Amino acid sequence: MHGKATTEPWDLGILIDNKLTMSQHICTVVKKARTRASLIFKRFHSRHRATLLKAFITYVRPLLEHATPVWSPFSVKDITKIESVQRSFIKRLPGLSNLPYTKRLEVLGIDSLEIRWLRYDLVFVHKMLFGFADLKFSDYFTLRTSSITRGHDYKLF
Repeated sequence: MHGKATTEPWDLGILIDNKLTMSQHICTVVKKARTRASLIFKRFHSRHRATLLKAFITYVRPLLEHATPVWSPFSVKDITKIESVQRSFIKRLPGLSNLPYTKRLEVLGIDSLEIRWLRYDLVFVHKMLFGFADLKFSDYFTLRTSSITRGHDYKLF
């Protein structure tokens, strides 16, 4: 069990509720991530932007990205809630508080969490397609057999 007593099962570090929604898992992840993010500012004496960002990437982002192909957030509410952890952290970095989120990401050379989750999903589909994952691709996707567009043979239908 993790934390307080709960009737929902944990599997591979993911909290699954009886409706198979991931809202409770997302709330738990966001709470842990916010705690770690605030500890970085409390415990690190340095205010060097690169050092603080490296600490965030090392200690916080793994919480927000663990097994995302399984619990991948799809609702705007959940995406916003999770993204807010990174959004608020990088806003606190020196010299970035007045910039919009997209500009802050650009200055730091990092992607939004939503873009990173999409990349993880695409990598996972690639692994399924080419037999690197222990899942049957045809149970989830169908390859498009005829196409009038140019390109490759791996278009999903």
